[in-house]
Amino acid sequence: MNPMQHPEASTPPNPAGPDRPWEVCIVPFVVFLAVGLLEPSRSGDGLAGTLGIPFSAYPLIYGLRITATVLAVARSWTPISRWLGRPNWWPPLMGLTLVVPWVVLAELQRDAGWAGATAARAGFNPFTDLTAGSAGSWSCVIIRAIGLIAVVPLIEELFLRGFLMRYVIREDFWTVPFGMLTFPAAAACLFYAAASHPSECVAAVGWFAVITGIAAATRRPIDTILAHAATNLALGAYVLMTANWWLL
Repeated sequence: MNPMQHPEASTPPNPAGPDRPWEVCIVPFVVFLAVGLLEPSRSGDGLAGTLGIPFSAYPLIYGLRITATVLAVARSWTPISRWLGRPNWWPPLMGLTLVVPWVVLAELQRDAGWAGATAARAGFNPFTDLTAGSAGSWSCVIIRAIGLIAVVPLIEELFLRGFLMRYVIREDFWTVPFGMLTFPAAAACLFYAAASHPSECVAAVGWFAVITGIAAATRRPIDTILAHAATNLALGAYVLMTANWWLL
């Protein structure tokens, strides 16, 4: 071994796993989606509209959504933490830069009218839909930040790259090396990107492709999670500065 070589650089990541793979990779994401069905929209559509949940209840429902998801993550935290690996320094920096093409492409798609109103996000603005500057408005911002930066990157990466992209390669997906890239895995990623972000599908396809490249390069789940979190952090800062809440 070269004495100048960092020990970690000579030690390959161990991306197989995690323990309790179905619970770790799928349950938190399913909980997030299930509670999300109760989130009200400005138009009053969906299950929330049927149940009579007003749009003003959005912060409460979103808070319940994040709480339930965090509890699901906490239940599986030991196998999650053992599997994530040690982070590299550069994926978060790349994630920060990716916010630029995301915003530009999302705005171009919106201006072109490529996504209908039914595909739009809730766009809840705590400074206009609640009393500006109130404790409630800033509490909403904090809860949204926790979801955007900490919760969503973790559960979405666990589901997409931890489960889906490996499951299309082999049913016992926990035996497939993390970051292994095949045509079915790449296709599953791009399909998920477009289907889960219809109002920003152009940006999403490109962004998810780059993050998949990070997964293939480092083979460490933590790197994709931190890159994802960095993009979301930059996006949240952009929204706060510009009031473009339709992006969230």
